Amino acid sequence: MTNNDDSGLTADLQTLDREWRSIISSPAEPRSTMNVIEYGLGEQRRAEVYVNRLMRYLLDPAEPHGMGTDFLYAFLQGLPATTEFDEDTLELSDVRVKEQVPIDDREDPDASTGYADLVLDIPNEWFLLVELKFSAKETGTEFYSRATHVDGVAVRDYGSGQYYLFLHQHDGPQASSDTFANQSWRTFVSEVLDDFLTENALRYPQRTTTQLHDLRDDLQSITNMTTHSAADQEKIALYLEHIDAIEDVQAAFDDAWESYATGWGRDVAQQLTDTEPEVNRLDGEYFPEVSVSRPDRDDERWILRANGGDWQHVFKYGWYRHETSLEKLADRAEDSNDLRIGFYHRMGRNRDLATRDHKLKFSFRNMGSNPAVFRDIYAEEFYDRRNEFEELLADTAGLVTGNKLTLIEATYDIPADSHEDYFDAYTAALHEAFVDLVCTERDLIQLMGATFERAVAKYQ
Repeated sequence: MTNNDDSGLTADLQTLDREWRSIISSPAEPRSTMNVIEYGLGEQRRAEVYVNRLMRYLLDPAEPHGMGTDFLYAFLQGLPATTEFDEDTLELSDVRVKEQVPIDDREDPDASTGYADLVLDIPNEWFLLVELKFSAKETGTEFYSRATHVDGVAVRDYGSGQYYLFLHQHDGPQASSDTFANQSWRTFVSEVLDDFLTENALRYPQRTTTQLHDLRDDLQSITNMTTHSAADQEKIALYLEHIDAIEDVQAAFDDAWESYATGWGRDVAQQLTDTEPEVNRLDGEYFPEVSVSRPDRDDERWILRANGGDWQHVFKYGWYRHETSLEKLADRAEDSNDLRIGFYHRMGRNRDLATRDHKLKFSFRNMGSNPAVFRDIYAEEFYDRRNEFEELLADTAGLVTGNKLTLIEATYDIPADSHEDYFDAYTAALHEAFVDLVCTERDLIQLMGATFERAVAKYQ
């Protein structure tokens, strides 16, 4: 790009920013009379029943719609980050999808049974409770968040995770319970349903494709997405006027993000080596590596598995073992038959959290690809020593989650304001996480490893 091109792009973006701020500062248009009264005529309840039944059918991999788990996968991938849905989505054929599911609080003798619109679950592993709303009135989420049983099964029996989602009108109230993540129907249509139809519509039976289109069209109609306010029209015109500049900067950032997804390990290793006297750079077998010196103990070899994509791992050598030979691995086993624990951060799921909120979520995990028996063994070993882990984590940002897979979770600021380059700021956050949970916490790392060794021995 020439200097003239660069100057033109900057001017274009400045104009875009100025005009956009002018639009959003304008007062909102009054709602029409029809918009105010229409759901008082009974349409809201009919809409909920219709969408509820169609969503259940399309999400259920056991139904004969011809999509298998594809739409279910897209739905789960499209959950807002605040859902904190942290389950593996590669194998979803065992997921059950039910509607109007009885919900009980058996600790409150006066509480009556509620009925959740949708519940997706894998028995003994996780459930996702979904409430669908098209009216201004929000009811039930406080009760559901306190409930002890879902369809007669104790909530605590879902050892991996319990998740709650509230789908609501774009301009309607969100869930009253903080347990629920919120997603507007507008976001669901634009980021999940539209993308799914664009990429997959021709692959499925005509009836299924028609049902998907009907769902989209009806959601747009029910939620008034087809009527644009004057401000929306101005934003659309502004987008079209500056589309070249928008696409240029978006493409540049996307390229940089993808590049960083394979390069962060190198950058973090270098920064650790430069700033932490106990850390030294190693020649990695597959990925960047560092050694961490420990007084009176052997040095630890740490692998920064920057492999691109969503899941990015940081693990101590010895925390990846082949399932049968127990050979220590510096990467996944070629046949994927391995036993693994380690830290991770997600560059796909948590991209918005990192770029909009400047937060890095860094967690310790009993990997979801582990055999189910081993996952149970390691989780039991870990929670048998929960008090020890919590005591060792007291001076860190890490918190024990209570889940079976993601066992410890920590959040760090990405100091974008103090770095000229955003990715330098991301590296600084990863550096802080490594120092906080690894460099300064040798007893924590030793306990994690010892727990892993006991679990491996029991599994064998």
